[in-house]
Amino acid sequence: MNKSISNENRAFWDELCGTKFAQSLGIDNANMDSLDEYDEWYFRYYPYLFKHIPLKQFAGKDVLEIGLGFGSVSQRIIESDARYQGLDIARGPADIVNRRIQFSEGIGLTSVGSILDSPYKNESFDFIVSIGCFHHTGNMQGAIDECFRILKPSGKLILMVYNALSYRRFRMAFFNTVKYIFRELFGYRGVIESKSNREIAAYDTNIEGESAPHTDWVSIKSLKSYCSKFSIFSAVLENINKEFPFKFSRRDILLKTKLPKIMGLDIYAITEK
Repeated sequence: MNKSISNENRAFWDELCGTKFAQSLGIDNANMDSLDEYDEWYFRYYPYLFKHIPLKQFAGKDVLEIGLGFGSVSQRIIESDARYQGLDIARGPADIVNRRIQFSEGIGLTSVGSILDSPYKNESFDFIVSIGCFHHTGNMQGAIDECFRILKPSGKLILMVYNALSYRRFRMAFFNTVKYIFRELFGYRGVIESKSNREIAAYDTNIEGESAPHTDWVSIKSLKSYCSKFSIFSAVLENINKEFPFKFSRRDILLKTKLPKIMGLDIYAITEK
């Protein structure tokens, strides 16, 4: 485990992902009605989430969520009657999910720690959900391997990571993206290795405008290689923003086109042990 990246992530992600927008809505983290307002916005913005997260299968199952953010997905998992556990490298997200568990009178608990050094025993979980976390760890392969270890036989990992071949990557880092394609053609399997703060800041910044400490991008082909221990792997692309070259289009309309499936920002993958 890269302790330097983990320490930087711990400090950076203590500020909840989505804080800037939450502040614009006047969200009060201690008020469940206020959190419901945030969740309503969140699920409107990502309307495809529960096409990939099988909430109906979670009842009575052991479900681990890795990377908690504002806890919007956590809330839905808790309400699914799962035996919920949450893991985040920072205290802030763990605290807000604990608050949600208390408000909801649900069953669950959260822990502060890294998936690269997780506290769980072998074959502990039926499902693991991680939306937008593994690309920040500095060791995507290690995170996936650890999930394989702690999943029960036939357990499933549902994850979202950033797509190395999205329209944004071609726009912001054309030559590195093309280089990555050629490297994959000749057998390379891994993440984009060259990146700038400007590229990272296009995805994640805090309220001070600082970029996340570490971000990786990966293709579906390389992600499949990372998941080679699993018996089943499937993945699709999602997400598109109102930005160049789609600056003059409405995001809700863009999401209904074929563009996200061809050059979307995010990879949603489901694997089975």
